[in-house]
Amino acid sequence: MRKEYDKKLMVFESCPDFSDNSRGFWEYVVKNTDYKTYWVIRDEEVYEELKKQGVVCGLDNSEEASQMIEKAQFLISSTFDFAVQKNVGQVHVSAWHGFPLKVIGFFDSASSEEDTFDSLKVITTQTDIITATSRFSRLTLSGMFAVDPRKVKETGYPRNDIMFWSDAKKELSKLLPIDVYNSKLFFYLPTMRKGLKGEGEQFDDNIFNYLDYDADEIDWFLEKNNAYIVAKVHFADAKKYKSGDFKLPERLIFLDNQELERHFCTIYHIMNAFDGLITDYSSVYVDYMLLDKPIIFSCPDIEKYKNDRGFVVDDPTLLMPGIMIKTQKGLLENLDKILKGEDEYKSIRQEKIPFFHGHVDGDSSKRLLQEMEKLAGADEIDSGKKLAHLFQRADNPLSQYAISDIEAEIFFDVGEGFSEKNKMIKKYDLVKGNDEKVVFEIELPEKTRNIRFDPDHIGRVRIRSLSIWEDNHRISDYQIVNGSRVKHEIIFEKEDPQIIISLGDKEVKKIRIEFICNDLYCTSGNIINEMNEKMQQVKRENSELRRVLNEICTSTSWKVTKPLRIINGYIKKNKGDKSC
Repeated sequence: MRKEYDKKLMVFESCPDFSDNSRGFWEYVVKNTDYKTYWVIRDEEVYEELKKQGVVCGLDNSEEASQMIEKAQFLISSTFDFAVQKNVGQVHVSAWHGFPLKVIGFFDSASSEEDTFDSLKVITTQTDIITATSRFSRLTLSGMFAVDPRKVKETGYPRNDIMFWSDAKKELSKLLPIDVYNSKLFFYLPTMRKGLKGEGEQFDDNIFNYLDYDADEIDWFLEKNNAYIVAKVHFADAKKYKSGDFKLPERLIFLDNQELERHFCTIYHIMNAFDGLITDYSSVYVDYMLLDKPIIFSCPDIEKYKNDRGFVVDDPTLLMPGIMIKTQKGLLENLDKILKGEDEYKSIRQEKIPFFHGHVDGDSSKRLLQEMEKLAGADEIDSGKKLAHLFQRADNPLSQYAISDIEAEIFFDVGEGFSEKNKMIKKYDLVKGNDEKVVFEIELPEKTRNIRFDPDHIGRVRIRSLSIWEDNHRISDYQIVNGSRVKHEIIFEKEDPQIIISLGDKEVKKIRIEFICNDLYCTSGNIINEMNEKMQQVKRENSELRRVLNEICTSTSWKVTKPLRIINGYIKKNKGDKSC
């Protein structure tokens, strides 16, 4: 029976806390619906502030937060968090955090570890809805995450809704010690530079990475025009970009992440306060296009970034509806044009916006909620999740990929217990045949007292005909952990399966482990049939015994000898009784 969930409960998460598309959607939900909401928060200071503001929340990994995640009908995150915890019947939404200009997912050269891609496939399969802003972003996201494109929904991003209703100048005035109402303001939002590998230049010398950087010249220009540049770096780079790291113009102001959090403000609450955007490869420019204001792309390292990280198209300028500059001279020239009211790329932005946005409005959250409620009421799963049974059917060619190499681990206790430093890995293949014997010949380290044999990591094997030899002596004394013995077989259906072999004080030089192994994932049906057949055989044998016993009990000889059996029983009962 499927578990029942609280149909009116939504649990939220974002990185950083209380932000991004999760935050935008939450704003809509609390103002326009009767759903209950709960935030899972990582930062204790943010948690305490949210509690003071009356936001229902709990700390990540706390018992309360875990319970809320377990019982909620809807789980909403800005990435794929919650995907692992999500159970059948729950709806997981990856509200995501940007239009795909840079390659991500399976296309990301910054992530090359196979385990990373395996984990990515698990969480993307677990999720039920991924938000997108347009048909192009929908197709790109589904391709880079290798998911069913039907679960990538063209709802728009909920965070962009905030730009349509927030009093941006008022919110910004709470954050900056300047006159935001009578100044010209430019927002500088560079993309993340601290990644899994080199991602373009790291901006170690100056905030723009210009070869012709001159802080005094920038300051002179801004002061002359009563203008400011407000810089907000990616939260992942916040520690690196501190205003004291290198010389900055006085009119270039860092917008502190903690200050934003303290005022429960996101960049989307203040975006409309600016007269123009300066960025490089950050997808924030796609959101800013909804405001129809000038955009400058500052890309002095575009070739290096392209080689290091990569873009979804060979020529990223095709997706940049604004001037691209590589020098400080180019920056100041184009800021001057904007200050004079020139907007050379206005027609190009208007021409390209359907490519970036299927909806130019503030109703993304409304559309997302409709998709969520539709999915919750449909009681069905997407094609990605349905694939699981194809790998488990022996008559399907995909089953051959489900039973590939298995890694067995053999641990040696030499007086310090079992540890990773005294371990051997043995690979074996379950595809070779149901009755082909696996043989491990293992030379033991000196002073080995105990051996732990883990047939696999997750518990998926059925072991038959197990024999263990110490040197040339076969043993039968071993302990089974996280498995069950069924007659002459061992079924390991739980995680961390183990067979413990104790050598005691014996000086054993070599052990040999022999067994026949089947994969429970793909042969569970056969195993069940075999077990049923054995049970039926036992039933038949019991039935035959009952029939024979009944014949004996109803026979004439049995009845005639009954008095003798009574006397014999009396004698046995009183045998040795001296009073007789």
